[in-house]
Amino acid sequence: MAFGSGSGSKAGLLVALISATALLHVCAALQPLAQGIANLGDLLEEELGNPVRSALGGLSPADGYAGLNLELLSDAPKHGAACLDGSPPGYYFRPGSGSGASSFLLFVDGGGWCYDEDACFERSFTILGSSSAWPPYKPASLMFPMVSADPAVNPFHNWNIVELAYCDGASFSGDLDGSVVVKGKPLYFRGRKILSYILRHLRETKGLQDADRVLLAGCSAGALASILNADSIASSLAPKTDFKVIPFSGFFPRATTFSGVPWFEGVVRNVARMQNVSASLSPRCVANQSPGKEWECLFAEKAYEYVASPIFLVNSVFDSWTIQNIYNVTAEFPRSQADQLVPFLNERASHVWDLISRSGTWQRRGNGGFLNACVTHCWGCCEASGWAKVTDARGRTVKEAVEDWSFHSGGHNREDQRSPKPCQLSDDPPYNCNPTCPTAA
Repeated sequence: MAFGSGSGSKAGLLVALISATALLHVCAALQPLAQGIANLGDLLEEELGNPVRSALGGLSPADGYAGLNLELLSDAPKHGAACLDGSPPGYYFRPGSGSGASSFLLFVDGGGWCYDEDACFERSFTILGSSSAWPPYKPASLMFPMVSADPAVNPFHNWNIVELAYCDGASFSGDLDGSVVVKGKPLYFRGRKILSYILRHLRETKGLQDADRVLLAGCSAGALASILNADSIASSLAPKTDFKVIPFSGFFPRATTFSGVPWFEGVVRNVARMQNVSASLSPRCVANQSPGKEWECLFAEKAYEYVASPIFLVNSVFDSWTIQNIYNVTAEFPRSQADQLVPFLNERASHVWDLISRSGTWQRRGNGGFLNACVTHCWGCCEASGWAKVTDARGRTVKEAVEDWSFHSGGHNREDQRSPKPCQLSDDPPYNCNPTCPTAA
């Protein structure tokens, strides 16, 4: 027997918490791209199985252009850079001003992967695989905290804001020549070329080549993209540029489901093959893998280990997407194993902590991170409460930690740039050990 929505058991309530918060955090993960798209609810329901409806209004520059304008790169497909359906890629942009005129925030949108050709075919009809329905403007009223123009909200408010729209299905990593025809429709796996073309356009038209500071960030699949591409992006910038990376909720561990099925490993292996991601993997990581195992460098834990650029990792050790998908803890969790759920999640959280904290990248001088115990996904960058209210074990918010590291780290090996080990779930409701975490209604 599985837990239903009306289950009154302790573990049933915990599963309800996971499901309820995960529903909100899926919205947070897709919020950067989805703002202003009228059919967001239909997309989420079809693609992710969640009954969500968007109440987004019309788009207009009535907010004084504090929002973001679409730069659709119409010539990009001629150079091999195209969304899944062959449509042109693009990005959303707001120019910097004052002290931020020479600084750039590159934020990579999230939206998951398509795991096989059929899924990519379905995605090619949505905003995550085609630019055909992207709005020309995103109003300030719908900006998430990290791209907000409000100085009270965002320490990067006056920077050049670049939101990289996501339409390739594999974290900007695919580099397959030609196309794959599925049900009569050609599909293009060109994420790497999309990223390269966007950067070229920014250098040629927006002043990226003269940037004093560049911060690369992203949420979910976009966070993984920022980890995978950090060093290649750094190498494309001027030597004078101060370059840093902040991935939000992109550390997806290589782990089995609760019942021991290596589902996620199969997903990563297949996406690596299907999209031909080899050129997007760290050469140092690839050189250290056994023959035939190079694809493993697509795992976040492998990619993170080889990032040479300064990096500040923001993640929950109880990431809700990971719990529901990689661990397969859902409403169908068996009642007979209820007493094992909290210990299982705590053990997995400790494992994630160990993977991160024992990494040379985490320990390297000048790096840092914000790790917490909230059952969330992309809450830190993309929801106001996650950005300004949720704290780590030191009592600092994401905003405070990110601002401190971005502007004041100075390359010193300061221990306070790294969160201590997060607390663990309690055996009883409300389960969250951190009172600043969101809870189910």
